[in-house]
Amino acid sequence: MRNWTRRAGLPAVAAFAVVLSGCDLEVLNPGAIQDADVVTPELMPVLVAGASAEYNDVQDNYAFDIARLSDELAGTGSYGSTQDFRTGFYTDQDAEGDWEQMHEAAWAAGQAWTRLQEVLGGSESSSVLGARLFVYQGHAYMRLGEAYCKVAFDIGPSEPRANAFARAKASFDQAYTIASAAGSGADQWRLAAKLGQAQAEFGMAVEGTGSWATASAAAAAAIAEPGMTIDFSDDAIYAQGANTNLFWIETWNRAEVGVYRTLAQAMYENETDPRTKFTKCGEWNDLASAYPDNIPGGVTKTGNCDGDGSGAHQGADGDHAHYRQDIYDDRGSDIPRASAIEMYMIMAEAALQGTPDYATFIGHINTVRAHHGLAALAAPTAMGNFLQWPYTADDVTDANASTANAILDRERYANLWMQGKRLYDLERWNHPFLTSDGWITGSTSVADRVSCFPMPRNECQLNPNMAGDPACG
Repeated sequence: MRNWTRRAGLPAVAAFAVVLSGCDLEVLNPGAIQDADVVTPELMPVLVAGASAEYNDVQDNYAFDIARLSDELAGTGSYGSTQDFRTGFYTDQDAEGDWEQMHEAAWAAGQAWTRLQEVLGGSESSSVLGARLFVYQGHAYMRLGEAYCKVAFDIGPSEPRANAFARAKASFDQAYTIASAAGSGADQWRLAAKLGQAQAEFGMAVEGTGSWATASAAAAAAIAEPGMTIDFSDDAIYAQGANTNLFWIETWNRAEVGVYRTLAQAMYENETDPRTKFTKCGEWNDLASAYPDNIPGGVTKTGNCDGDGSGAHQGADGDHAHYRQDIYDDRGSDIPRASAIEMYMIMAEAALQGTPDYATFIGHINTVRAHHGLAALAAPTAMGNFLQWPYTADDVTDANASTANAILDRERYANLWMQGKRLYDLERWNHPFLTSDGWITGSTSVADRVSCFPMPRNECQLNPNMAGDPACG
């Protein structure tokens, strides 16, 4: 399922004109808006808001694709894409929408910056508007690097994904410089830029073009930035009457995906972990056969979800009890792009590189757990293996998740759940979910699950410099 239909209907400018005109629909200016008419400082906030919308328009769809393709949510619906993604099947055509929209978001921010320079005549370098643009651009580059196996820019050949992280770092650096010059009115964007810098350094460390020490230092600097709190996050904004959150639509308004058989289910049921909160809208009639593989005889309503959205008690495929995620519990729920909590995860992982520092590692982990009211974990004494697939409630007890890799796996999972980060973790860790018959619902899987998005078909067909490029298969 794609959600590029948000722009259907009247364009915003046309709709606004109709509202202002009342019943008089006479066309007073049938020509296009002249460029000179929009070269005015008063319209620059509108321009920047448009660049923000370009990014927000894709963040939820991007994260939703990754949730279905990874172990974050069980695909229990009827969309053809859900049927494919839950088995790990993802094609170069599937990859087109998110690719195009992220590139468009980065481009729109750059074009808006050019216009700001023209209109503001130098003051853009100390404006909130300028800082915002480079934050949006940085995140667009980050998402491309996190998801795609290879990237390409400006009708060029394929490049390693590390280059996307380098572009993101340059954008966040610029955002931080501008926000710092803008003063207190840009505090939100100064903090957002600092988080973004650490995200980019993390990506480069993973790809081998940066260092873990630099990534950890950047994350620590973000935590220490004046005004930063552990609750702070830089979010893609959604609203009731505009670009509504797709996770809400597909879990509250309908039952396309759910929490059944995921690590999120095990963590919430074992610890009542608020980071993976969910509600059972339906329950299996025969619990003994419902876990882990068999399709039971039927599902009964629990009454917990009646009156909320569709009140669905079973997946839209008609085969599974609907376990509804409750993190995005509103049509307008925002989605984090970067957060202070993510910084602690970066520092924790960095502590395991080289000679592991288990005390430092668990200290960062427990700082976040304490913030969520969860008990501290004991420091591990070995790196160990990641959690095995499939997940059960026992997998998240201290006895079965006491090694460093297992703790890192589940803590990054819980803290970044449904934010579009999981697929990159699965790939770089070679997680057993990818190879051990990694499916959540149903009983078939492709031989090897896709672990990163392929180069989109449109890019391969329309970009002349991609001819013969190995990234196009």
